[in-house]
Amino acid sequence: MDVTWVNVADSAIKIGLGALITAVSGFVVLYKTQSHEKAKEESALFYKQQDERKSKYVEFLSASQSLIYQHLFSVCSCDTEEYLGYLRKFNEVQVIAPNDIQIEAYKLFDSVNNFISLSKENGIEELIQQHRNSCNVNLVRFQQIARQDSTRSYTNT
Repeated sequence: MDVTWVNVADSAIKIGLGALITAVSGFVVLYKTQSHEKAKEESALFYKQQDERKSKYVEFLSASQSLIYQHLFSVCSCDTEEYLGYLRKFNEVQVIAPNDIQIEAYKLFDSVNNFISLSKENGIEELIQQHRNSCNVNLVRFQQIARQDSTRSYTNT
């Protein structure tokens, strides 16, 4: 009778150990698969948001340059559809961008506003040129920092 009990216990341990090994390996495979899927989804979301930000940056830069060139010799009334669209583009950048880009966007926005609201009829060429140069510097700074943000690679955190 002791031999039968030992055989039954031996068989139970062999079956149980095999089941335990199968369960553990199944859990490990499932965990690795899920973590890979999660990382893949996070990467896709990162690049989708990056493309959206890039698009907003380009729209804001284009609108800034457009307003500057349209008002090289005139003053902006600031109640036009184009200016209101510019305000919207600026606010979109402020909402979606990281802090460092928000600061540069504000500097650009401020310099563009100063330039387009400056009276060009007074003939103070030096002041006009000073404001224009400020716009150019802020355009370049914003382009540089926006390029850095929109071309960085995804890092798994």
